[in-house]
Amino acid sequence: MLAATITALRARERPATPPAKDGGLMRVSQSDGELVERVRSGDEWAKEALYRRHLQPVWSMVLPLIGSTVEAEDIIQDAFIVAFGDIHKLREAERFGSWLMRIAVHQVHRRFRRRKTWHSLGLAWGVEDASLDALLCTDCSPEVAAELTKIAEVLAELAPRNRIAWMLRFVEGCALDEVAERTGVSLATVKRRIAAADQRLKRHLNRGGTPR
Repeated sequence: MLAATITALRARERPATPPAKDGGLMRVSQSDGELVERVRSGDEWAKEALYRRHLQPVWSMVLPLIGSTVEAEDIIQDAFIVAFGDIHKLREAERFGSWLMRIAVHQVHRRFRRRKTWHSLGLAWGVEDASLDALLCTDCSPEVAAELTKIAEVLAELAPRNRIAWMLRFVEGCALDEVAERTGVSLATVKRRIAAADQRLKRHLNRGGTPR
């Protein structure tokens, strides 16, 4: 059943990004590398072109990880600010997309740390309106929907580093080396984190109890 649920998650309709200010799309023929070089020379149009090109894939990754549309918008805005502010540090201009994903994942980690601080102070956090079950396709079976609810409960109890690694691997369908790149750790570390999350999930689902 876990495999069927993961398949259903990967088949889900990707969440649409917030509409652009002008509602239009920019059709750009230049490569990422060419646009990066133009941004480095102060070209604001190239910066907007990169933003439009990469907004949807970053949004699709961040929203399930953080589970809140408001926080996802903040994280993505911060990720682009960091990326454009540090764009001179990018050694391989053509890899802007992968670099941006890594920055975004780092921002997700920062947001989880901020949540922990708020909770330790007894303060409420924002509403999570984009949980995994809310993002699932509407035509999935009741059994898959029920298992997904259990999965979401277990994931919420995991250390953020393990949760993010597992979701990148099984929800986003990233290869192990992609997960390592996006999280900024070694392949061996990624494997350990995914294995720890997977073991916790399988143990909870098999016994049908509450995660400890």
